[in-house]
Amino acid sequence: MKQLYDKAIYDFDNPVSSYWEEISHPDQNSYPKLKGDQQCDIAVIGGGFTGLSTAYHLAKLYQRDVRLLEAGHVGWASSGRNAGFVCLPATKLSIQTLFKRYGIDETKKFFASQVEGMDILDSIIKDHSIECEQIGDGNLDVAHSPHSCDGLKEWGNDLKKYFGINTRWIPKEEFDESGHQSTEQFGAVFMESGFAMNPLAFLGGFAKATVEAGAVLHGHSRVKKWERNGKHRLITDEGSLTANQVVVATNGYTDESLHQSFANRMVPVLSNIIVTREMSEDEFNLQNYKTLNPICNSREILYYYRRMPSNRMLFGTRGDTYGDDQSANKMKDYMTQKFRGVFPSWNDVEISHYWRGTVVMNRDLTPAFGSLDDDQTVHFSYGYSANGNNTTIYCGKKLAEMICESNSGSTNISEIYRGLSPKIPFPFLRLWYLRLYLWYSKLRDKNKKEL
Repeated sequence: MKQLYDKAIYDFDNPVSSYWEEISHPDQNSYPKLKGDQQCDIAVIGGGFTGLSTAYHLAKLYQRDVRLLEAGHVGWASSGRNAGFVCLPATKLSIQTLFKRYGIDETKKFFASQVEGMDILDSIIKDHSIECEQIGDGNLDVAHSPHSCDGLKEWGNDLKKYFGINTRWIPKEEFDESGHQSTEQFGAVFMESGFAMNPLAFLGGFAKATVEAGAVLHGHSRVKKWERNGKHRLITDEGSLTANQVVVATNGYTDESLHQSFANRMVPVLSNIIVTREMSEDEFNLQNYKTLNPICNSREILYYYRRMPSNRMLFGTRGDTYGDDQSANKMKDYMTQKFRGVFPSWNDVEISHYWRGTVVMNRDLTPAFGSLDDDQTVHFSYGYSANGNNTTIYCGKKLAEMICESNSGSTNISEIYRGLSPKIPFPFLRLWYLRLYLWYSKLRDKNKKEL
């Protein structure tokens, strides 16, 4: 397997030591390891939200014979270990850049799809009575410095003006009372879209619903070889799966050696999360922390955080660029320091959990979705720029629609999604590109604070 980071990042045999793993305990008995030579119509590689959504909708809406192969346990990868934010957008491009590159209509369709993904996700939770600590009535973007306020105000105004998303600017003094106080809070934009959840608990319920719809899920069944001789043959440690069509839904854990069409197109980026011990109401009052909506701040390398229903604080940011255990320990210490810098009244609050996982940035900073031009039986979706919980659900449903309703290998999806992401020049330098970007972004954040 072609790996960008240290082997510790790709330990498929062991669950990550996340807070979600500790409290959720997803039942794996319904997802047996693939054994022997099996066949199906459509094979899905990857058991995260994209893969599950594809398999779920293929089985439920179209009654297709579909099997899913996951390298770890079902819920092992980033879908089961992220911060649980259901937010937008799945791109790092500004609205004005999207307008210039794709036009207003395609950009409007893109943002509408982001909200549609939230609605689909919400419907799945309710339809299947999934207990996943769903909470909040929107998202917040907080200005981390006074000089970030104008940009956030413009962002909120544009969301309302062009896409009909209700937003409201909350001045610092008001947010001090209704949201929280901190050293990096100078006002906030409230977006009336999205919520937060326990992603692994949702994934466990969604996987159960996918099996009930008729799909077959196989955990601990990493694809080690992909043969093409008329049909597709996916080979694992203890079996093989022959299929007419294949969906690649592996995102940050894509094995680039399996299929050359996907090689050198993605930059997996480590993202790290810490969670505190359970806190008292008196401790929350020290920072006047009241909101239960998920929050991102305005840094280039943003901090994202939220108060959870369990009365713990979750705090995340981008990770190291090595992936080894020593770097992980340094990142935990670094994040703890930053968390306490933002919320100095919590200097004595212990950190109970730390973990990490990958998000994917594409070279064009937008998701990639579709079928291969030279093989219309291979489909894909990846690269959600760290805002994937609703986008993956939407893209999985659109993949199912494309496979079952389209004769041209296309579907009614915004142009912003369509096609493979462009290849990265000198791909062996990907981590150095990332290090340069992180260094530059930290410098910009520092300059904004000091202006």
